[in-house]
Amino acid sequence: MMLSMVSLRSGLDGFVPYSWEISSREIAERYGLRVEDVVRMDLNTSPYVPKKWLNILAKKLPNISVNLYPDTSYLSFRQAVSEYTGRDVDEILVGNGGDECLMIAAQAFLEKGRKAVISHPTYSYFRVCSEIMGAQVEKVPRKPDYGDDVEAIIQAADKTTGLIFLCSPNNPTGNLLKTEDIKKIVENVECPVVVDEAYYEYSGQTCTNLVSSYPNLIVVRTLSKAFSLAGARVGYSLAAKETITTLNKVRPPNSLSVISLELAQTALKNAKQVRKWAAQVVSERKRLAKKLSKFNNIEVVESQANFLLIKLHDRQAEEVHQKLMSYGIVVRDISAVIPNALRITVATPRQNNRLIRVLTKIFERG
Repeated sequence: MMLSMVSLRSGLDGFVPYSWEISSREIAERYGLRVEDVVRMDLNTSPYVPKKWLNILAKKLPNISVNLYPDTSYLSFRQAVSEYTGRDVDEILVGNGGDECLMIAAQAFLEKGRKAVISHPTYSYFRVCSEIMGAQVEKVPRKPDYGDDVEAIIQAADKTTGLIFLCSPNNPTGNLLKTEDIKKIVENVECPVVVDEAYYEYSGQTCTNLVSSYPNLIVVRTLSKAFSLAGARVGYSLAAKETITTLNKVRPPNSLSVISLELAQTALKNAKQVRKWAAQVVSERKRLAKKLSKFNNIEVVESQANFLLIKLHDRQAEEVHQKLMSYGIVVRDISAVIPNALRITVATPRQNNRLIRVLTKIFERG
């Protein structure tokens, strides 16, 4: 007997899901490459593998009680985050990566009949988590230099607005939102304002000093970028104590594993190493930007993150994206939001040099 598919709930009719990245294995099979030769410059992750931390974890594994749930309050990890950020433990919420922290905010403040205001283009998951909750999304276009239109954002925040999403440095443009502009927004709107600081360690600029004074400010961070723990899925939010209490009402009780938490605490104890890695990436970002700028048909947008946005002239981004992939180099085609543009994650010097060599081949062959 054939059973009919259960239908999607009505509020998600026409919903566009998050765009999943193609796997390295699939790329290798498609182009006849070895999986280990595929370079991921599309994920905005760190090129450094924290082998020392993994070795420390390996020694601890026999004594980790994986048969039990983690402490639901994540107190030990929140204490480590408190030491790293300078915020009180009661101003910290822990999530399964920054994405769950974003979803928790959406679950707490968005529903059908409310809207989310998003400075666009930006991280696509802002839209995704908002629409999953049934909210309408209003995109406020960025200025020609990709700066946030602060006045337009404030004007867009009416009585139906449940959340405003901001990103600094912004993904995919790499530019910063000034702290005074964030302050202006939170002072002039009644709804919560989420500021995604996933790339904070590369810019060094944060608005976390405002959270105690502004209960409507929520700062989201992750250990997926500079901390090299994208695969461990650990993130956190910083907000006023009363705001964290509200967010905790919808937070899942056990979304992080005891193993991920142990690894994350080791990472936070080694923040000095993380700062060193971040400085190396920033230095390499500047070098790569200079190399890319030498191509006549590439315009490089200045970035404060661990990636570069490039706009192509006389060549189609989709074509260049596919040709790079055939050489085992994967970048992000973002032409759907920024015409004829690619986003490139800064990798190791060797991998970045490989990118330049392959681009030279592609452009020379027309």
